[in-house]
Amino acid sequence: MNLSGISFSKSIRGKLTMILGGIIVCLMVIWAGVLLFVAPSLRSSPAAVVFSGGILLGLSLFLVRKAIVYCVERPLVQVCEAALRVAGEQSPERVPVSAGDEIGWLSQYIDAISDLLVCKQQEFAQEHSEYHNLFETVPCLITIQDRNLRLIRYNREFADKFDPRQGDYCYSVYKGRTEKCDNCPVEKTFQDGRSHTFEEAGYNRDGKPIRWVARTAPIKDESGNVVAAMEMSLDVTLKRELEEKLEDSQRRYQAIFSNIPNPVFVLDPDTMAILDCNDSVETVYGYSQGELKGTSFLDFFENEECEAYAAKLQGEAFIHQAKQLDRNGNSLFVDIRSSRTAYPEWEVLLVTTSDITQQLETEQQLIQASKMTTLGEMATGIAHELNQPLSVMKTASGFMLKKFQSGEAVSDETLGNMLKKIDTNVDRATNIIGHMRQFARKSELDLERVDVNQVLQMASEIFAEQLKLRGIYVKWNTGEKLPCIRANPSRLEQVFVNILINARDAIEEKWLDKRAAPEDKTITITTQRSGDFVIVEICDTGNGIPESIMDKIFEPFFTTKPVGSGTGLGLSITYGIIKECNGTIRAANRKPGGVCFTMRFPVCEAS
Repeated sequence: MNLSGISFSKSIRGKLTMILGGIIVCLMVIWAGVLLFVAPSLRSSPAAVVFSGGILLGLSLFLVRKAIVYCVERPLVQVCEAALRVAGEQSPERVPVSAGDEIGWLSQYIDAISDLLVCKQQEFAQEHSEYHNLFETVPCLITIQDRNLRLIRYNREFADKFDPRQGDYCYSVYKGRTEKCDNCPVEKTFQDGRSHTFEEAGYNRDGKPIRWVARTAPIKDESGNVVAAMEMSLDVTLKRELEEKLEDSQRRYQAIFSNIPNPVFVLDPDTMAILDCNDSVETVYGYSQGELKGTSFLDFFENEECEAYAAKLQGEAFIHQAKQLDRNGNSLFVDIRSSRTAYPEWEVLLVTTSDITQQLETEQQLIQASKMTTLGEMATGIAHELNQPLSVMKTASGFMLKKFQSGEAVSDETLGNMLKKIDTNVDRATNIIGHMRQFARKSELDLERVDVNQVLQMASEIFAEQLKLRGIYVKWNTGEKLPCIRANPSRLEQVFVNILINARDAIEEKWLDKRAAPEDKTITITTQRSGDFVIVEICDTGNGIPESIMDKIFEPFFTTKPVGSGTGLGLSITYGIIKECNGTIRAANRKPGGVCFTMRFPVCEAS
């Protein structure tokens, strides 16, 4: 409160001077009036004059005292009482003095001090209440301890967790100890007057373990001496439990990561650098983890294929039958699965490879066995196919031999025709044998651009004569200038051969003991383009496939043929080879009778 506005018009000295002067003047006038008019006889008696003067003096002193009591003493007493109330922190009252002298000034000053004190008391009470609420309700543990480590004060949070009593030792309340800690931070604070931070563990009132991070602070008196220490602790039990669970989870997942039987790589998605890998990598590729970290995953591929596989890894989640190289330069065939995932600091590419080399070798053996079985089944047709050029050559050579033995001359034209027929049929036999050898040879796994019409023609040539002998007619509806597909020609030929053999067997089974017209024993081969796909359809006029087993025909070792007549691998192998070409195959019964196998292959431009 501002006191500069208080003003004073009169002083106590002036007021007393005026009062005393007035009293003296009044008394002198009274005394003069008595001497002149009331008792003139007193003037002749000095004793009477002195006596009357003494009475007037006493009366003057009495009046002066009353005036001083009224004007000075009583206001001063009121002012002092008010000052004592202010000093005693009692509820102050307004001083009932309104004079304009020094006492009035003093009373106004005390009133101003009183108002200021009331205001300060209210502010102090508000701050005290706020700090008390903060102390009690702050969500951490707060204690104030003396030099003996006894609790002087503590907040509500601490009381709720540990149920302490004032005067208890801190180490016994929330640390469960019978003596102070060996490295006590509160004791250090008393020694050096500085704050200290530490982490402790103990038990709460329910006996459950608790952990907290604490910080001490010194409490000093006016002289700067440390008289107490405040310890503020934050409960980190849940945080530490979560950290321990996270560490345990990381250990478990690290163990799982390291012991996954398939190689797992963590790659930088931009550079394909190997950031981490598991232990199975060494088993498959021959490299240790230390050797691979920091190198490029693309180093496993052949140089000319690195760029293509880098693009595939960026855009495809699954890569089937990728060719890689191990430490010794040996070829590996793997299936690659990749996905982007979050790592502790950045996004990575998680890549898993599955070594399918042995699986492919087994499949190759099965395919090879199936080819040998096919060749064995078509032995009669092949023999008849070879018998025709051999008969022509035998006839021509016999004719020439008779002419030579009889000494007859042979014209140059006849000789040329005979030699030409022999040469042509030798080429025909050579082509048949070459085709058989090529078909029987173990095929590679690489895919190349293939014309399906050409492969279909080669497949039908293998047993075209056999079909003729059995009265089966092949009808061709092939499209012209079809785009190429990506496949292995030898394996794709095996697909068509398997389907043609099934069509042959189905037709023979249906018309075995029946008379059939030429159109009743027909295999229709159709090829066409549909959008980005080449469609191949092979239909027969056999018995068809029961709907109850339609979804099982592509399963390994499933067959409807009698025991000893089939392995059940033909359609299973067919399905696998078509999948390698990114194609599809399905079977459906025809309404007139028989079944159609429809195959869809993506054209090279759309692959």
